[in-house]
Order: sequence, then structure tokens, then C-alpha cells
Amino acid sequence: MSERCVQSMIKVFESVGLIDEAKHVAEVVQFVRAYKFITAGDLYAKGNYQDLQRYPEVDLAIAADVETTLPSLTEAVKRLITDDRKRVYQDRGAKLGDARQRSLERARTEATYGWDSSPITIARLSAELWMQIKNEDWSLVSDVQFASRWPMRLWSFDKHYQFIGGAGGAGEGYASPASAGAALANKKHGRLSVSINGDGDMMYAPGILWTMAHHHIPLLKVMQNNRAYHQEYMHVQRMANRHERGITRADIGTTLKDPNIDFAKVAQGMGVYAEGPISDPKDLGPALKRAIEVVKRGEPALLDTITEPR
Repeated sequence: MSERCVQSMIKVFESVGLIDEAKHVAEVVQFVRAYKFITAGDLYAKGNYQDLQRYPEVDLAIAADVETTLPSLTEAVKRLITDDRKRVYQDRGAKLGDARQRSLERARTEATYGWDSSPITIARLSAELWMQIKNEDWSLVSDVQFASRWPMRLWSFDKHYQFIGGAGGAGEGYASPASAGAALANKKHGRLSVSINGDGDMMYAPGILWTMAHHHIPLLKVMQNNRAYHQEYMHVQRMANRHERGITRADIGTTLKDPNIDFAKVAQGMGVYAEGPISDPKDLGPALKRAIEVVKRGEPALLDTITEPR
């Protein structure tokens, strides 16, 4: 495997909190270089290079359905594992588990910063949502990039269906319709589908709210309403600073205010149960409880939560 691919895998381990100290990097490098990487995703990839970004390097690419193939591949790998290798895996797992626990404790401490502030911090929003769903059979059907990865830092993911992942090709307006589709797929399994949905993302396809109400798709949308296309807002600020032009006009075309959008009213107008705007963090927990009860009855719900940018 190439050095570029090795470094990419290290970044993956870092992103999920499995590399906490410099000594663990060497262990991961040894792991990546020693093992074979197999993909069964070729049938999924119907776009071109520009759609899917750079393809990762693998040792074996199989044209197969992943859900059908993976159980057989898993059993084949298990048959090749010796007792010695099992002990190695257990030892490495214990080390990574310790590193993950230290990372979790650090994240919990960092999440307390600005805990009672208004607008609501993304850390508190994520923590409050986790407290309501952690004992349920839940599924996070939105990406975490724009939420500063707080769910990944605070929640416990131990089932494959608990996270939908990202857009793949960095598609605009992806979260709103994608989360509805995932919630529809989860419906037959009785799973509690939740999403943290940006306000800018929702503005690309607000009609999804009517679709959810019309088809009775049980999904809790918690708005990350920072009243801006904040990814673009920050980029304009950064570029303006670079060119020494000041940032006083960075909000032109990048913010969603004057007037502020009341997403609760938008959702209600399309037949979705909604509350908000919620800007006081102490009101968030009770609102989440009420909204989750609606979702458990088989209907969509939305909370318009006013948040800090990231």
C-alpha cells in the first residue's frame, strides 16, 4: 500500500479518536501496511472521478453487493485468525479502547464550555440529544462535519446503521433529503431516526418537509440554525483577510437574517410537528422529549434550535 494511502488511514483513525498519543501512530502504520484492503463498492460507484473525489487504493476490488457479501467475507476472515492473532487483536483493542476513553473524557470536559450560553453551543445540542436517544435503537441520519463532529466525540456508535456518513461528493443541500430517505429505510425496523440539520442545507430543499409529512416518515430534525451559510461565511472572511480587504461585507449573500427564518413555522405549514425558535439551552431537553414522542408515533418532527456557528 502506498504511503499516501497509509497517511489517509491514519487520518481516519485520528478522526474517530482512536489515536490519542504519538506511540499509537506507529502501531496504526504497522497495521495498515500489514493488512489487505478489500472493497465491494464498485457497483455503488456510478459516477465519475469528479463526482466521487479520488478513489482510495485497495488490494482487491470486488463487483458485489456489500450487504450480501460482507457476512461471507467476515466469516472467511474469522477462519484465518489464529489464537496468537486473537491475542494480538485483543491487546491492540484494549490499547485503543483506553485511548478512546481518554478522548471521550476530554471531549466531555470541552463540551461544558459555554454550556449555558445562548445561542446554544453545538456541543450542548449534541449532548442533550444523546441523553434522549442513548437508550433507544437510534440512527443518526445526517453528517457531523458541520456540527464540528460533536456526536462522534460524545456518542457511542456500535452498530453499522447508527451513522449515515457524508455526501461522498460534497453535494450541496444533501442532509435534508438524505436524512428523510434514511429515516424511511429505518421505518420498517422501528429505529429512531434523528438528524442535526443545518439551516443553509434546509434552504436547498425545504419541500422535503412536506414529503415527510405526506408519507409519514418518522424523523426528528434538530435544526442547527446559525442563520447563515456558515461554511461560505467563514471562507469569505478568510479570503477577505488574506487580501486585506476587511470582513465587514462578508455577510452579503452568506447569512440568513433580516428577516430570520422561522423554521418551526415553515415546518408547521407543511404539516410537520415543530417547536421553536429555541435559543435557551434549558428549554432544549424538554422539547426533545416531546418531539421524540411524536416520532415514536410514526410522524416527523422538527425543532428550530438557534445555535452558535459551529
